[in-house]
Amino acid sequence: MGSVFQDTLKWESIICAFVRSVYQDLSVRLSDLSDSSEPRRNLVGTSSDHSRPASPSLGRVHRCRVADWSYPPIPDPSMWGVDDKTASHKTQTESKESICLLDQPVSRSPSLKSIRTRYRKMHHPLDPLSPAEIAVVATLVKSSQPEGAVHFKNITLVEPPKSETRRFLAAERKGATGSVKPTRRASTLFYHRRTVDLFLATVNLDASRLEQVEKLDEKYHGHADMDEVIEVRDTCLRHPAVKARIDRYELPDNFTVVCDTWPYGRDTGGKLRRLAQCFLYAKDSSHPGSNSYDNPLPFSPIIDYVTRELVDIMDLPIGSDHNLSPEVKYIPHPPKEWHHDLQSEPKRTDLKPLTVNQPLGASFTVDGCLVQWQKWRFRVGFNWREGMVLHDVTYAGRELFHRLSLSEMFVPYGDPRTPYSRKSVFDVGDIGAGVAANNLSLGCDCLGLIKYFSFTLSDSNGRPVEKPNVICMHEIDDGIGWKHTDGATKETSIVRSRVLVLQTIITVGNYEYIFMWNFDQAAALHYKIQATGILSTVPIAPGATVPYGTNVNQGVMAPYHQHVFSLRIDPALDGDKNSFLEEDSVAMPFDSSNPVGVGYVTEKRVIRNAGYSTAKPNRVHKIINPSVINKISGCPVAYAIHSPQKQMLLAHPDSWHGKRAKFALQPYWVTTYRDGELYAAGDHTYQSLPDGEDEGNESLGKERKGDLATWAGRGDKVDGEDIVLWHSISLTHNPRPEDYPVMPCETMMVSLKPSGFFEHNPALDVPQSTQRSNQSTLYEEQLLPVVLGKHKSAQICCESKL
Repeated sequence: MGSVFQDTLKWESIICAFVRSVYQDLSVRLSDLSDSSEPRRNLVGTSSDHSRPASPSLGRVHRCRVADWSYPPIPDPSMWGVDDKTASHKTQTESKESICLLDQPVSRSPSLKSIRTRYRKMHHPLDPLSPAEIAVVATLVKSSQPEGAVHFKNITLVEPPKSETRRFLAAERKGATGSVKPTRRASTLFYHRRTVDLFLATVNLDASRLEQVEKLDEKYHGHADMDEVIEVRDTCLRHPAVKARIDRYELPDNFTVVCDTWPYGRDTGGKLRRLAQCFLYAKDSSHPGSNSYDNPLPFSPIIDYVTRELVDIMDLPIGSDHNLSPEVKYIPHPPKEWHHDLQSEPKRTDLKPLTVNQPLGASFTVDGCLVQWQKWRFRVGFNWREGMVLHDVTYAGRELFHRLSLSEMFVPYGDPRTPYSRKSVFDVGDIGAGVAANNLSLGCDCLGLIKYFSFTLSDSNGRPVEKPNVICMHEIDDGIGWKHTDGATKETSIVRSRVLVLQTIITVGNYEYIFMWNFDQAAALHYKIQATGILSTVPIAPGATVPYGTNVNQGVMAPYHQHVFSLRIDPALDGDKNSFLEEDSVAMPFDSSNPVGVGYVTEKRVIRNAGYSTAKPNRVHKIINPSVINKISGCPVAYAIHSPQKQMLLAHPDSWHGKRAKFALQPYWVTTYRDGELYAAGDHTYQSLPDGEDEGNESLGKERKGDLATWAGRGDKVDGEDIVLWHSISLTHNPRPEDYPVMPCETMMVSLKPSGFFEHNPALDVPQSTQRSNQSTLYEEQLLPVVLGKHKSAQICCESKL
């Protein structure tokens, strides 16, 4: 988790990068940048419409007097943490003839209207927040709170109501440029520093106005951010009691101790302090890449996030039972290292380069966040929590999905001993897939001709933080798409499958997760998840074993655990009114209609009310539009969800794991769409307390939004309605020795395939594969020069002779 948080750039660098990215190659007159629908401001910042007084919270804006053109005014430096005195000095001394800067702010707010009037038209309603918009939110919120009090947890886009967004997107697809954009809003979750007071604020970005600040119920805790995690780690390792306990363990002199912070989890109801469970590891300091997880320490401090108080130092069980051994000492053992520099085995020398070459360029086009490729059209989004999001997915002009996202991810451990019985994390809600996203490397994380997408998040001070190259997009050859050889003529038609891949990778503590959306030419989408990284280890005594873990080195045990992902699917198959059904393949009875006993049929059951559906080996789930009938099959158009049957949550439904992650108990859920219901485990997952567990606390009287199980429990009508599907994808990981010291990728995949949506194979029009275009080489002639048309291999061709 630590590697994904970066120090925020200085405000000058952020401004320059933002200006370059927006105005590169543009020559725009200042007069053209003004919004004609609003009153102009004169040189002293008052409105030319004298019937409407200027807002006292807005600073003055100087209009540049330049002969040709200039950039618009740059947001006030105080937005990026520069103190008011510095900002005031710069605005008073900078030449107004050459560059626009905001004048000295009135009260504590800079002039935000100039930002609104110039930047509003640049943003699509679903675009992630820009650095300037993040700065607007931070400034407005800070201005509304006591000086220096705000500790931001996130600043993120509030997607417009679906009804407004759908109208806008439909008009946009038709090329209607005059359609009215939905109001652009952002929200921010923040604490008052060193308190438990948690607030949620909403900002109208179009109006540069703080619309609402709500103090949240005391049962809710904000997610972890790296600024406070670093402080907690430092507090833990510097505390005299922790240092004394480390000394008693008698580590070698060349070892240093590192701290891995985990959410405390839940083992009781009622009010609970916001705590961090700190698992400690000894690391060989002779190399920065040494494997700390190879030396877990047998005790675990607990730190209060708010007070930075050491609450307890827990001794950990290291034997085959729940008993503790508080006076255990360090026992040396041969290390198992993952870093290339430290591996004892020589590297392979027989692996030749394999390169991907597209000499004529990519087949996709990109316009901002809009992607078009092989009849596909969709928008790419990104936020701190879900990471990569897809919007408005269409194929050949037909609507398929309004929104696709990773809603949640729960990792519970199966060791029943305290404190491991609490060990669990909601990696999306507790940390954030966007926050944890890697800066992807060319030639390593993604191969071929690569398009990167970069976005901006925020830090705890509300400053913009660049997240470069967090999504990569490229094309891959995926083998044969379809092929047939005519038995009579021996003529062959063959098409190779080209796939468009969008990939993001996150690092959360010890684990890496690779998330990919794969688009194929036959109108199917495939959501692929790969888990890799290092196992989270615990100490174990020499010679001991446990039935809920695997020993992976001497004194090192990797507990059994699960990874349960919730894929949120907001369908729009030829419109919003969709249904969800179960389709079972069932053997026919041995009777007169099936005289030899080989027949089988499909039985369909449309789910009428919100709830869940189970998985069976003979079952396929489908999304249908009951009002649109395929004229060939005579059935409603549909997309099928193909996903291998997996073990759902093994923890008991009445356990704290089961209560807090109810979505993980079932593989499929269906609910009616409601704005704001995005996260399967609820909005606030850190030490979350399920509804019904806080009776008797009169301060918790507000109605709560709940989680997926709550929404499904409403029993709403879902047949022919605007529905949302939630698919739980599970990996039950009982570690192998081969998973250590670094784990080979474990792969899961879900496919969304047309099933009667089209009247024939959508990939029929893909050009036939030929050697002329693919330019493969014979092994026997691999060292000879290849001249297209003259080399022998160029004559091997699958083009039809008919």
